Amino acid sequence: MLRNRYNLQKLMTFYIKVMVTTITLFAVIMAIFKIHDIFGSMNQTLMSGVNRTSLVINVEQAEANQFAKNIIQTPSKVKNLQNFFQLNSADYLTYSQNHSNEEDFYFLPNQAADFMQNNNSNRIAFTLNQESQGIILTPDNPGGVRVDAKKLTSEGLYYGVPLINDATFQSFGSVIVNFPIKNLDDNLSYSPNKSDLQVFVMSNLGRIRYSFNSQLSGYANKVLTQNPNQEDILLNVLKKKYFLKKQVAGNGDLIIGLVPKVIIYRRIAFNLLIFLVGAIVIDGFLWWSLKYIFHNYRIHLKAMTDSLDAISNGNLKTRVPVPTQEGELNTLATGINDMLDAIDQYVLQIYQLQLEQKDANMKALQSQINPHFLYNTLEYIRMYAINEGQKELADVVFSFASLLRNNISQESTMTLDKEFEFAEKYIYLYQMRFPDQIGYQLNLDEKLKKMKVPKFIIQPLIENYFGHGIDLERFDNAVHIRADKLKNMVEISIADNGTPLTEEQLKDLNDKLASQEVKSINGNRSIGLMNVKARMMGAFGHDFKMFITNNRFNGVTVKMQIFLEE
Repeated sequence: MLRNRYNLQKLMTFYIKVMVTTITLFAVIMAIFKIHDIFGSMNQTLMSGVNRTSLVINVEQAEANQFAKNIIQTPSKVKNLQNFFQLNSADYLTYSQNHSNEEDFYFLPNQAADFMQNNNSNRIAFTLNQESQGIILTPDNPGGVRVDAKKLTSEGLYYGVPLINDATFQSFGSVIVNFPIKNLDDNLSYSPNKSDLQVFVMSNLGRIRYSFNSQLSGYANKVLTQNPNQEDILLNVLKKKYFLKKQVAGNGDLIIGLVPKVIIYRRIAFNLLIFLVGAIVIDGFLWWSLKYIFHNYRIHLKAMTDSLDAISNGNLKTRVPVPTQEGELNTLATGINDMLDAIDQYVLQIYQLQLEQKDANMKALQSQINPHFLYNTLEYIRMYAINEGQKELADVVFSFASLLRNNISQESTMTLDKEFEFAEKYIYLYQMRFPDQIGYQLNLDEKLKKMKVPKFIIQPLIENYFGHGIDLERFDNAVHIRADKLKNMVEISIADNGTPLTEEQLKDLNDKLASQEVKSINGNRSIGLMNVKARMMGAFGHDFKMFITNNRFNGVTVKMQIFLEE
């Protein structure tokens, strides 16, 4: 019992170790996948922020380029721009009215106002190389305000476009188009995890032209403004605290996307903590559950082993206590008790069989008269009959002696041709008793003559016919015995024209014959049937089948089928 407890303790410890290892490994794998997912999400955030910024900058630069191209596309348009600078408002209006019919003429304030309205621009500034003043146009003042060209500055997202004379390929001025940062802010607001993202747009001179979410951490803004001409050094400094992605826009602006490492590491630590706590909680629950289950197992197993010890000491009346709860132990205890009940029954049956066997042995000893004395006496009677000219009597004595010798022999099997031969002798003896009243026919397939079968499988069936089916008031009694080879089956049939069976009798007999068990059937007629079935099943097992039918001769046919392996 102590060993059983020790084994259960070892088993419980083993299961706990396996489960803890499995759950921990699962938690580690899930944590790895989660970390990979966090880094993937972070990379997606950086890529989205940088790409969205680049897209907006490229689109706005293209719009500024197109505007500049439209106002200097022809020499007359270039002249129009120069007059806008050189003439006052009234003179430029007069000039415009005089040239409005020209195909490529435009009124610059209207052209600028349409551009700002259609492209969501908030400022356009013009400068010409030979002019000391620049002109600034806004949606509120499309006519423009003149300022000193040296003091003209632009802030935020602005795009400068040089004005190139197509004839000389020389720059004669510039256009600076401003766009509100709201355009880019709105676009970046659709980035995944936008609260983690910082974006900076720097000019090729190192000036910060735009920043998104710069309040997230002032450190990045401080680093980028401390020495704008040392780009690589600044980026290396940022990489210490940020995950970084950079990209150069089509206009030469440097776009920098940043995600603070502290946010990512904090998120990783939080998820690791969740997985760790989850694994500890699950491990603890499973440990408690297993301990509770094994505790109950130990109690029930102790009761079971105590009962089994009593049974092994000879107390077969002891029964294993059955747990009230459904489960394996309940099934096991019930099964053991059923087994003990069956053992009691088998012990009783074996005891009874031993008594019957002793009785049978005694009867066998009593019936063992010296067979040689009996055979010699019958042979003397046969020779005497021959000498007296009684050939028929001699044949009867010979057939009877052959049958007797076969019955007494210790062989358990014989060939089918021998079985048919003794069946014919048995019928012959009846013919001698009732001449001209009994006919018979035997048909044995040549291929089956040497087939081995249990002895006495045909004679008991013939005895049934002579005992219960023959009508001695008739002169056409007949029995037909045949054995045929049909593909992978051997069929042996004994048919007579005696008394048919009722449907109830046929069903009862065939149900018993179809059963895999060998059961006795009430009535002397069925003893021979069950005897034959028992010996044939012992020889051929489930490959043997036996059944009875009424035939067209108003008699009974008994069929035995042996299925052979192909």
